[in-house]
Amino acid sequence: MLALLLAIALVRTPLVAQPAGPVWSAWPAAGIVTSPYGDDAGRWHPGIDIGILRSPAVRAAEPGRVLVVGEQRGYEGYGNVVQIAVGHGYTALYAHLAGWRVRVGDRVEAGQRIGTAGCTGSCSGTHLHFELRLRGRPVDPLRFRQ
Repeated sequence: MLALLLAIALVRTPLVAQPAGPVWSAWPAAGIVTSPYGDDAGRWHPGIDIGILRSPAVRAAEPGRVLVVGEQRGYEGYGNVVQIAVGHGYTALYAHLAGWRVRVGDRVEAGQRIGTAGCTGSCSGTHLHFELRLRGRPVDPLRFRQ
């Protein structure tokens, strides 16, 4: 009986604890999701695109510390980016920006303006490409939307 209880406990206990995810409350751009995370018409899309913008302002979805600004090696096609560490191994990435209003090392608050949406890199029109990454790997940002 003890062995059975132990087996049930082990099955229900995750072997590797997942870090708590960020719960972002500020929508990063005033628009709608025009391209979803994951499979998008046969191509892999590691974030969401927010288009049909009512304003070009891009705002931090979560508080954190700015890690990267501008064009970066490893993000070819993304154009100008801002990447923010939001805690627990997660980073938020904002791409295709026309410009940015933050510097590396800045602390930002949720809802703070960090840049301007644009069409830099590989894009077909002004929009914001938004990603959430866990230790460098993309995750669906809408899973963490409050």
